[in-house]
Amino acid sequence: MKMAKTKVKDVISVMEKIAPSCLAMEDDKIGLQVGGEDINVDAILICLDVTEDVLDEAKEKGTDLIIAHHPLIYQPLQELIFSKPPGSVIQKAVSSNISIYIAHTNLDVASGGVNDALIETLRQDWKIKKIEPLLPIKDKPECGLGKLVLLEEGKDFNEFVLTTKNKLCAQNVRVTKVKNTKIDTIALCGGSCREVVYPAWQKKAELLITGELPYHSLLEAKSLGLSVIEAGHYETEVIVLPFLKEMLEKELKEKGWEGKILISKICTKPYLTENLI
Repeated sequence: MKMAKTKVKDVISVMEKIAPSCLAMEDDKIGLQVGGEDINVDAILICLDVTEDVLDEAKEKGTDLIIAHHPLIYQPLQELIFSKPPGSVIQKAVSSNISIYIAHTNLDVASGGVNDALIETLRQDWKIKKIEPLLPIKDKPECGLGKLVLLEEGKDFNEFVLTTKNKLCAQNVRVTKVKNTKIDTIALCGGSCREVVYPAWQKKAELLITGELPYHSLLEAKSLGLSVIEAGHYETEVIVLPFLKEMLEKELKEKGWEGKILISKICTKPYLTENLI
């Protein structure tokens, strides 16, 4: 008996298991944003951002579905102009029969999501005593925004900076150093995490490793005595893609899917990586 084709809705069902939509923050724009649930899926491309370059890559590699972290459509559309994004991206996706699915803050807080991937990437020689969500979700306390990590042995601030730069390939790390003491309690949060500054301090974190903070949030952290390493929004989130690929492959292969999952090779980071003179 011939096995039924895997469709977009089947992949969505698996994504609901990996990063349930109920975990997303209120008003977050997640789920299927372009395409149809009954389209057959032989290949998937996963990425951080959906740009025209990423669409070109998806088309070239013969993928039917893009799974992205950042929403393509976030604000309500007042117009759909094909000469500028997101209209240009939507047009290219539709004309290429490529669907687009978004897992945003639900992937941030899910077990095995962005912040767990950040810990796994950075931990190196850390002797970890305890890990817990920084802002746990009420009905799912094992999940939450950010992570609090307690180490068995404290480390020097500069060690954390060096590890962060090397493990995340972060060339433009920004730091705020408050104390010279050894640090054994760390808060981590990929992307932009102004919401975690005060909770991190409340839980006695001495260091926050994150993607970026607004100016006034950084001032708040400094006034609270919380050192900060800003490693870049892109750098602290793109590291989840290999973890997501592994989870997807495992779940889909158990269902008999024989397709392929690819990680986008397009760097969508909007900043220059070189220092200009």
